[in-house]
Amino acid sequence: MTAPRAVLLTGASSGTGLSSGTGRAAALRLHRAGWPVYATARNVDALAELAAEGIQVLHLDVTDERSMVDAVEKITADHGGVGTLINNAAYSLNGTIGETPIEEVRRQFETNVFGLSRLTQLVLPGMRAHGQGRVVIMSSIFGQFATPGRGYYQATKHALEAIGDSLRHEVAGFGIKVVLIEPSPVLGGFVPTTVADLGMVRREGSELYDDFWEHFVDWHGAYRETEHPTGRGRMAVRAETVAKVIEKAVTSDNPRIRYRIGVPSRLLPRMRWTIGDRLFEKFVRSFFPIP
Repeated sequence: MTAPRAVLLTGASSGTGLSSGTGRAAALRLHRAGWPVYATARNVDALAELAAEGIQVLHLDVTDERSMVDAVEKITADHGGVGTLINNAAYSLNGTIGETPIEEVRRQFETNVFGLSRLTQLVLPGMRAHGQGRVVIMSSIFGQFATPGRGYYQATKHALEAIGDSLRHEVAGFGIKVVLIEPSPVLGGFVPTTVADLGMVRREGSELYDDFWEHFVDWHGAYRETEHPTGRGRMAVRAETVAKVIEKAVTSDNPRIRYRIGVPSRLLPRMRWTIGDRLFEKFVRSFFPIP
């Protein structure tokens, strides 16, 4: 059987969160390189620009089993199966560990972890049948360590690191490759201008961290300036840079296990290993917003 080349990409709309824009940029880049791309999102109307480019767009909600099954069946009918799955759909939950309602935590994991896991399960039988395939998992620099205020989001990225490593060993014998992408912060991907923009759901009457959240928003201002970033923003990466690496992960005959994008993502794991947990903790407290 001829192995299918079709690419199924989730979270292709501009959306919000740290991955904002990377799905769209990756869809355009792969399409222009000649790959049959199926760009998906919960809101198909948000994919109009991609459709105008000639990219196939589909409704897919990673928290809705039926929509995932329908998307995989559509691509299988068109191309014989999904050749590459790019698990990009995600959002960033803002909130402290103790004050975030547990139903919001469950919703975060449903999107970022459980939906990704189920969609991966749906494409694997076809990949095994063809003796090859590729699963690309969008992790983050924050799959390597955690900071205050977004611990549950970062926990989902830590989970993806484990899922990716385990899956890689489990499917290698079937010719399926698994790749993790770990971008540094993406310019324009996290753009709150007020605390209200964070979209937090806090326990009623909780004001424990009000000062922290004001500082949190101000601190991230360095990543709002996309044209001429200054300060910390100069260490961030652009969505187009991430898309270029995703293309390498899809097209390379021998892709890396991990692609760490940007200086922070490459440097900080080595730094932690070198200086140890205690000193790395001091670095986190000196660099990131701390209550």
